[in-house]
Amino acid sequence: MRAAVVTHVVRCWNGAVEVACRCGAAVTVTLAHCMAARRRVARQAGFAHISLAALAPIRPLARRIAASGHAAHHAGFALAFAALAPIGPLARRVAARRRLALRACMALLSLVALVPVGPLVSYAHAETTVATVATVAGGRYGDVTVTKPAGEMRGFVVLFSEAGGWAASDQQAADALAHDGAFVVGVDTSRYAARLATATRENCHKLYSDAEEIGHQLERQVQSSRYFSPIMAGTGEGALLAERTLAQAPANTIAGAVSLDAGQTLDPRFAPCPADPTLSRGTGLPGFLAQGATRANGNAGSSSDGASSIPAAAPANAHASAAHRTFSAGMTKAARLAALAGPYLRADTSHEEDVSDLPLIELPAAQPTDMLAIVISGDGGWRDLDKTIAESLQKQGVSVVGWDALRYFWSEKTPAQTSHDLARVLKTYGSRWHARTIALVGYSFGADVLPFAYNRLPDALRAKVSFVSLLGFAPDADFQIRVTGWLGMPASDNALPVQPELAKLPPAIIQCVYGEGEKDTLCPSLTKTGIELVRTPGDHHFGGRYDELAKHIVESWKKQAALLAVRG
Repeated sequence: MRAAVVTHVVRCWNGAVEVACRCGAAVTVTLAHCMAARRRVARQAGFAHISLAALAPIRPLARRIAASGHAAHHAGFALAFAALAPIGPLARRVAARRRLALRACMALLSLVALVPVGPLVSYAHAETTVATVATVAGGRYGDVTVTKPAGEMRGFVVLFSEAGGWAASDQQAADALAHDGAFVVGVDTSRYAARLATATRENCHKLYSDAEEIGHQLERQVQSSRYFSPIMAGTGEGALLAERTLAQAPANTIAGAVSLDAGQTLDPRFAPCPADPTLSRGTGLPGFLAQGATRANGNAGSSSDGASSIPAAAPANAHASAAHRTFSAGMTKAARLAALAGPYLRADTSHEEDVSDLPLIELPAAQPTDMLAIVISGDGGWRDLDKTIAESLQKQGVSVVGWDALRYFWSEKTPAQTSHDLARVLKTYGSRWHARTIALVGYSFGADVLPFAYNRLPDALRAKVSFVSLLGFAPDADFQIRVTGWLGMPASDNALPVQPELAKLPPAIIQCVYGEGEKDTLCPSLTKTGIELVRTPGDHHFGGRYDELAKHIVESWKKQAALLAVRG
């Protein structure tokens, strides 16, 4: 047996209340579920006596849908049945008491029930949890489709359809976003344009205010533990509408926009107002912009399941400050939108740990991607080469956590302790900055200790590291700063040999960088091991070509991340 999703859909207009049920799989759903829920809602809304006779016409319709459900399910459509009969005494009482009608709407909207009839199956994902779907009144948006995440809410998304209206592919996209923790409001773009056309008193429209209003209403209703500014999203004309909504918004109103294959023209009925120059916006856009384009030839360097994790060439309508991706035409719209939006859905901060005791330097990218680099400095501390390379990575869209080795290793550490602290950093910043691909970069002293730290990470964290770049890598590793090390003296008697630890790492993810004049380096001995060797002019400081080196690191990292994504 599959799972049946029973939703209680509310629309309030002139004191009337409308109820509908939706079946999400090919099973028979008895009306007892709807009727029992109606009783609970009635009590919550303050109606002591409600006749359920008005729901009787649903019975034969439910039986017919159940009989034809198998075919409909395989056709890729959600089953829905809505016997929109008057609610008899309820409608009359609501007409007389509009305040109670509003309470009924709020109560019904919050009641989205799952009917257990066997193993649960999601409409869009074969998971053990099911997102719930309802249709509600959405202000100037008109009736909207609300898709709630089964687990913790991580963001609020307003998803615009393409010009043709809300379709099955849009609902699949909403389900995919909900699977990642988004509360999704699905808007029929053509209906929205038609409703705006009736606002004759407005010469232009503040589109962002419609998103804000529905966000305030629905997030308060579901009692979210924190407020999420809306993320605007869409495909085609809906993508362009999302971009224009972001462009006109004041600061701290719209979190950002997710734009997939944006159209070139916008229905003139939307008539977005220009940004108000009297309101504070800062520089650039007031939120992030993630733009995606689909390549017809299917060669986008992304995995077939939508796990696109690296920026790619910009689409034709690219904004200068946007994060850009390209996707294969073989990927579903749902997978593409989920890949674009995923980095901006706030992860559960319970995975974060207090790392205030560590000497870390935060360098978040101005336009963040899902790439995170942990850069461990040399024994001179966070200065010169390590700092410059980290800042160059940041300019390329990589969020960086710098680690001052001078201060951290001033007192002696063990490999296990270093790895434990690295795990804390990965958990905290991987969650906080929504990282999907992580690189470990070490220079000199920092490079020497990295293989030890990597090998002792928990399996789940080690799997998230897609690239390790070792700059000025020596044969032995000390775990305490030595004054003689600053003078170029050999490693101490307590130093540990690096080669056995390096042999435990997957060679394909390793890059070893050395200067052609450098003598105390392990890199030249690593030929024919599968490790990428990079020889630069100069010595231990690579001829001062730090920006060039940072670009090479990112290029190699992207290639390796793409290969890992394809392999799954």
